[in-house]
Amino acid sequence: MTTEKSYKSMVCPFCSLHCDDLIIETSDNNIRLTQGNPECGKKISRHNINPQSRTSATINKKKTRLTEALKKVKKIIEKKSEVLILNHGTDLSGLRSLLAFASKYHCIIDHITSKFLFQNIGIVQRTGYIATSLMETKNRADTIIIFGNNILKKNPRLLDRVLIPDASLCVNPKKKNIILVGSFDKKTINSISKKSNAINIKIKLDNIPDFLKIINNNKPESLKFITKQSLVKINSIIKKSKYLVSTWTASDFSNTKNPEDIISSISKFIVDLNIASRAACMPISGPLADSTSAQALTWLTGFPSRIKYSNNSFKHNRTAYNSEKLIENKQVDTIIHVSNLSENELIMNKHIYNIVLGHPNSKLNIEPDIFIPIGIPGLDHEGIMFRTDNVVSVALKSVRKLKLPSTQTIFNKLI
Repeated sequence: MTTEKSYKSMVCPFCSLHCDDLIIETSDNNIRLTQGNPECGKKISRHNINPQSRTSATINKKKTRLTEALKKVKKIIEKKSEVLILNHGTDLSGLRSLLAFASKYHCIIDHITSKFLFQNIGIVQRTGYIATSLMETKNRADTIIIFGNNILKKNPRLLDRVLIPDASLCVNPKKKNIILVGSFDKKTINSISKKSNAINIKIKLDNIPDFLKIINNNKPESLKFITKQSLVKINSIIKKSKYLVSTWTASDFSNTKNPEDIISSISKFIVDLNIASRAACMPISGPLADSTSAQALTWLTGFPSRIKYSNNSFKHNRTAYNSEKLIENKQVDTIIHVSNLSENELIMNKHIYNIVLGHPNSKLNIEPDIFIPIGIPGLDHEGIMFRTDNVVSVALKSVRKLKLPSTQTIFNKLI
């Protein structure tokens, strides 16, 4: 018999905005979005169970009971000399138990997207930084500069929830100026133009530092990639703005020549604007609980990522504990992949022993030595995650009765 149930005000765990106004319907443990952005609906539907879903543990490709898989993991970990826990995304309780496990077995911990985290943190450490929150941007920003090519695709509701919402305390959305720097499709630009004043500066992302340098100097000089007329118009908008916010996601700059130089130039631009007016940065973190991981690890260890438990405490070394280099140079003999927020392909090195605590719909480039399916926070069990601006922690509900253990449950059994 099919049982259907509706949930209001669901918190979505699948991007760092963690919108809390979704309405969903569950039927036989499958989930359908009934109210909200269609792109979010597509994201959520990818987490439904299907005939290809992995709902049983495996050892060397053979199905086994969870208890047997856990016994095998314990035996392996006790024999190995260097174990890396690679976090592909999990909730707060999962991180707490992961840290407890790492302290017992002296493991290295890194997040799969830590390179983007350190690009942003590097600016804070070297030159300082002025940041704002999602709600401050929603209610007070009259000019917003969006840097990058895919930020709006990665965060489908950034526009309607934060940048140009229907309701704002202090700013009429129709009077907002949205400056898009990068390659944006016509559909996106037209959609923004219907609600606000939209300008697209279509330049290569590598040219952002030069573009901002000209804007900062307040001189309408000509550059190869932008007309003098466009520069005059942008200068006028910025000069009249009462509260300007710049936003980006670091992963958009991953294919540029110098991502850190781009982020540094944006930060400097904002700092310089604050001499005469008000401006702030609002970077958007990735969808793999990047903010949750950085927050939890910083509280509990003093460091956001790339740590190892040694001599009764966690030590940090940005270079020595960089998971990419450790795997590339085969400096670890076992990797525990923790991934319960994404079904995207998980890339493993066949020369290293791989244990996966994974999403039931995980795509894998090779078969891991041990696979243990785990539940998804916000769908299969309750949890807590941090929003991208690190201002708000959100409570996730359990909305389906799929009997898969949480990350916390698995690590607690292994301790």
